[in-house]
Formats: sequence, structure tokens, C-alpha cells
Amino acid sequence: MSRVVLRVAQIVGVLVLAGLAIGVVLGLVQWLIGVAVLVAVPVGAWWLYQRISARNANAVRGSTPPKAVTSGDRRAELERRAVLDASGRCGWCGSATLHKDEFGFPTTPLAFHRDEIDAKLKPST
Repeated sequence: MSRVVLRVAQIVGVLVLAGLAIGVVLGLVQWLIGVAVLVAVPVGAWWLYQRISARNANAVRGSTPPKAVTSGDRRAELERRAVLDASGRCGWCGSATLHKDEFGFPTTPLAFHRDEIDAKLKPST
């Protein structure tokens, strides 16, 4: 009879020790997560503050006098007009209908007006 009691006591002891080990590991994981959150909140706030203050400093510092217009700037300016505006009209020609290519498929205003933009950029002779 004492062997049965001893065997049951061993099994109970192993189960108690396994439960304690699992509890310690879970407690350690919870503690690490808590520390990570406590460190991440102020570090994240500091990082956000640095990003916002750097952006504001760049906005003030970035105001430079206008440069001379180059050919690339002129092309970009003309290409910016060939887009759909908020009301769905072409910014280049004002058309409210969808532009279509030579095969009848819908195309962007920039692709549709490419020849006109190139013609405007060619120097007149």
C-alpha cells in the first residue's frame, strides 16, 4: 500500500512542479511585455515629437526663392494640367467625357494629350 501512496505522491509532486514552472515562465513573459509597453510609450512619444518638430523646421527652412524655369520644369508644369480634376473634367481641355485612345479604350488625359504637350514644348522657328 505504501508503494501506491508513494507513486501517487510522486505524480502529484511532478504536476505541482510543472505548474510552478509554467507559472514562472508566464509571469516572466507578462513582466517583459509590461516593461516593453512602459518603455515603448515614452520612446514613441519622443520619436513622434522629433518627427513633427523636424517637419516644421524643414518647412520654415525650406522656403527658397523661385528658380529660373527650365525645360524639365515646363514639361512637368504642362503635364500637371493633363489630369482629371475633382469634378471629373480634363484639366487640359475641360472635356467631361472619357478620353479614348485610337483603339477606343479609355486612356488618361496625359496619354491622350501627349502630342499637344510635346508641340507646346517645341521651340517655334
